[in-house]
Amino acid sequence: MQKTFRIKSVDRTQIYPLGVSFEEEGLRISAVCEGVGEAGILLYDRRHRDGVRIPFPENVRVGAVYSMLLSGYHDRTCSYLFYRGEEVYQDPFCKRVCNPYGYGMPKSDLPRCQPDSGAYDWADDKNMHIPFEEMLLYALHVRGFTRHRSSGVKWKGTYAGVEEKIPYMQELGINMALLMPCYEFDEIMPENTAQTMEQAILSYKQELPSDEEKEKKKPRVNYWGYQPGLYYVPKSAYAHSKDAAGEFKDMVRAFHRAGIGVAMQFYFPPEIRAVEILDILKYWVLEYHIDGFHLMSAVLPMNLIAGEPLLSETMLLTGDCCACAGNAKKRNQGFLSDGFLYDMRRFIKGDDNMINSFLFHLRESKDEVGVVNSIARWDGFRLVDLVSYDRKHNEENGENNQDGVDYNCSWNCGVEGKSRKKSIQELRLRQMKNAVTILLMSQGTPLLYSGDEFANTQGGNNNPYCQDNDTAWIKWNHTETGKELLAYTKFMIDMRKEHRILHGRTPLRRIDTLSCGFPDISFHGREAWRPDTSSASRCMGIMYCGFYAGEDGQENERFFYIAVNMHWQAAYLGLPKLPKGKLWTYAASTGKEIPEIEETAASSQEICVPGRTIVLCATKDVPVETEKNSRKKSKKNRGDEQG
Repeated sequence: MQKTFRIKSVDRTQIYPLGVSFEEEGLRISAVCEGVGEAGILLYDRRHRDGVRIPFPENVRVGAVYSMLLSGYHDRTCSYLFYRGEEVYQDPFCKRVCNPYGYGMPKSDLPRCQPDSGAYDWADDKNMHIPFEEMLLYALHVRGFTRHRSSGVKWKGTYAGVEEKIPYMQELGINMALLMPCYEFDEIMPENTAQTMEQAILSYKQELPSDEEKEKKKPRVNYWGYQPGLYYVPKSAYAHSKDAAGEFKDMVRAFHRAGIGVAMQFYFPPEIRAVEILDILKYWVLEYHIDGFHLMSAVLPMNLIAGEPLLSETMLLTGDCCACAGNAKKRNQGFLSDGFLYDMRRFIKGDDNMINSFLFHLRESKDEVGVVNSIARWDGFRLVDLVSYDRKHNEENGENNQDGVDYNCSWNCGVEGKSRKKSIQELRLRQMKNAVTILLMSQGTPLLYSGDEFANTQGGNNNPYCQDNDTAWIKWNHTETGKELLAYTKFMIDMRKEHRILHGRTPLRRIDTLSCGFPDISFHGREAWRPDTSSASRCMGIMYCGFYAGEDGQENERFFYIAVNMHWQAAYLGLPKLPKGKLWTYAASTGKEIPEIEETAASSQEICVPGRTIVLCATKDVPVETEKNSRKKSKKNRGDEQG
């Protein structure tokens, strides 16, 4: 063996870190091998293209870990697998994979692992630390984001393709990209051995598909990727080049240069050890400059993860507030608010008894953890499907429409699916704008799913986990509706980013802590300062006081008034009287009608808000003399009306 490989010796070496890597002295191997039978490494290189077995000597074993050094071995083209008895398996701690199979191709052999490729020139790049109050999350699927023919990129469905779309994301205004699983996993799903009654009848009649027909049938894929995998390796099928790790790093570096952080989703089954999860996260932060994680598991060791000093400024997102640990030194933990998602959907479509839930979620913010809000995300309806379908349409998934959530809190606006009626199209656009407004005017961190900003549809499929096609891909050929929604979303993102009062660091308390005559946030009904919170109420005025934008006292910031009417009929809401030097002005509306607003601060006034519409008002600063003239003009107009 040694003569064949021309190595000096097989020596015992350091155990950690686990995996295979090149050292100055040779190839260092540290493998976990549990079970019965001879254990070793299957090594492939230019001399041994069919591989050669090198057993692990017993004297290099500690517990279930074998660690040895192949002294003098430096063939960096090599690849490897591990074996134990007759079982051959991949190294779960490998850092690279040699995968000759394209996405969705059945694998006749296990893709081989490769030793770490060495250093990468990051230049001056470093991890970004974006606090939750400054963050605008944008979730995307690496393949589906640019795979569609309309994406306009050269390398469709790859890390390089995502990099080509960074200028678009920069213009949109987001500052944190959240990548759905893009660690190495096998997307090919095993065939289901269970038979339906129809299949059993066909089998009895010997009418099942022939072997030739089975070969022609494309295998089902796990498009989403929420499954175990090789957690230290970027998914090779998402790269256009053979160097997936390098291409992934190029993408991250390009994001950072554009001022956008990169977060990743990881799914961990319960059997993954807590220490291993921590090691995986630290590796991606150090090796790939990742800025945050969305951790998905039934059991998460958050006390261990949050207590790690290396991750003290890394975003740690979970699906449940209760999963957040209490020992983090910095406010870098957050949770996805399912309450916001479902309650706001119900409020927008006009359900009864939702006004108090709306007001709670609008200002929900916590000192200790971040609250991440969304109206639509990867699991469930897209934003445009929420206003186009009353029920799910998952027939193409092959599960008789039994998969996916049955109740989506959606409303089709009168017609199921596509419609050419202008009134239906206008109502749907208005409802989508309402959703975007509420999401971006709420105090929690907003999360947009890619494509929702221009009404990308999944055709009513609320669970496209196996749809690697036009259903799940982002269609970039915007309709006119999509263009108008995109422009409005950009406007609202800019509005939120520009004004601190709309994304404060501390929770709003509804009291006048500055003794300035106004609370930080206040609620209003038909009359200013008198909100209607009855079960039948669907209307509310919300005023943000700009004086609370500063952390050290008053600032001359704009006041904002959000006039929300989710009733199907028009309603009146009272605008509060403003302090001297400020006047109310119209800023935006989700509908086509523009309400009349008197430019006066002398007294309260009413504005008429059309049905299913949100009107945004803001203040402008004026000299006191101008304000006095405005008051006189307002009094004269009222006198003329009375006369």
